[in-house]
Amino acid sequence: MGNNASMIIATIHGVKVVQNEDGSVYWISGADIDADGANGQAGGPFAYRYPDDDGLDRLANAGWPNEEWTNVLYSDGNGHPLTDKDGNAPSKTSLILPGNIAFRAVDAFSVPYVVVNPHVQRNAAGVVLGCLSQVSYAGNSIEAVVADVGPSDRIGEISVAAARALGIPASALTGGVDSGVSYTLYPGKVAVINGVTYPLQRVG
Repeated sequence: MGNNASMIIATIHGVKVVQNEDGSVYWISGADIDADGANGQAGGPFAYRYPDDDGLDRLANAGWPNEEWTNVLYSDGNGHPLTDKDGNAPSKTSLILPGNIAFRAVDAFSVPYVVVNPHVQRNAAGVVLGCLSQVSYAGNSIEAVVADVGPSDRIGEISVAAARALGIPASALTGGVDSGVSYTLYPGKVAVINGVTYPLQRVG
């Protein structure tokens, strides 16, 4: 940190986010559930489907059709979400995986990940996207990767897989908890989750 002191780097809806002397970033909040990036990579369901809208999450939560939905979904070039022959619509995460993996997103269904608020991502010293994190709830604690950047007015969001591992209701539609979840991020420290090493990426 340079000044050898902890400091508040963001306050979102009364939740104070602190970067500690050791560089770790900490806050306590609730947890919403994010399904973005679930594209069937591990044989699981897709986050989104079109046009039946019967995925893990609703198309409206990806912004379809009124907001900047192409930030989350791919376009078919004709103003509609790209789908496979079964109606599955692949989605994106802010963290982009290397190599030739299709869509290169982090799978919310099988990978425990944290969604970071953009103010926290921008204000923290060190690279946040792709870094190691620890999430704890009701006596359970897991390691996760910071894999997505969320809306500026929200804080506290985890993947379906992270929620399942913590014993939090894991539905992107009805799950999550309102309080009691602690988050510790380690900017600049590479996340290795289930034997997979994730890349650190700067955003913007």
